[in-house]
Amino acid sequence: IFYPEEPSALASLVDELLGQCEVPAGEACCIISPHAAYDYSGSLSAAAFKAAAARSVDTAVLIGPVHREPAGRLFLPESEAFQTPLGACHVNEELIGSLAGCGPSFVRDDIPHLEEHCLEVQLPFLQRLHPRAEIAPVLLGKPTSGLIQALAQAMESLIVPRLERTLIVISANMTSYKPKDQGEKELRELLGLIAGGDWRAVADGAARGSISSCGAGCIAAILCLRQHLGARTDILKLGSSLAVNADHRKVVHYAAIAFERASHGTE
Repeated sequence: IFYPEEPSALASLVDELLGQCEVPAGEACCIISPHAAYDYSGSLSAAAFKAAAARSVDTAVLIGPVHREPAGRLFLPESEAFQTPLGACHVNEELIGSLAGCGPSFVRDDIPHLEEHCLEVQLPFLQRLHPRAEIAPVLLGKPTSGLIQALAQAMESLIVPRLERTLIVISANMTSYKPKDQGEKELRELLGLIAGGDWRAVADGAARGSISSCGAGCIAAILCLRQHLGARTDILKLGSSLAVNADHRKVVHYAAIAFERASHGTE
């Protein structure tokens, strides 16, 4: 549904998107990438992943929202691998086990992952750029302040110490099915909050419904963590569903965003 099923066609498409991307290969420690079909947002995912292409990555921590029946939990996989047409992405069992021990908010449950596309669409880009990387998939249920802080605290404890060879991938769309003018206004406001690192405002906006971003809680978690990353924020590329679907009444906005540690390479 989201990308070609035939392996060589998928590999060629991802390579083409990466090759056409004007973003230079960079050393981002965290990226925000959309989760629409590649016709809609593949060029933005390419920009996000290209911003981390110059790094050596052993593990990719993939964080996204639950689309169907979100519960008040953070869902970790029980499976040992996630399969795409390009092959298997093996799960970092040691890291998933450590995350599972971070408290009752974290549960191992494959069911939300089996029904979810937001992390799977990121995997082919990871496989082409970092084919040996293991994955640590995390799905955020209801984006409450408590769950957001639990996720940020777990990442501070377990991910930041190994960040030199770890990539954090946040799967999020910026707005969801808004009229064109309303969506553009909301996009500008959300990008301002991301640039300012205001995780509470993002979380509160999502709770009130003034922020329609599918993945707002995941964005809030990385903003909560950002003070420990010492990272700058780069908005790499913007886009919307209008490039494919001309319906101005229901527009989805996308962004490719990178966070790069100022101290990278000096540690």
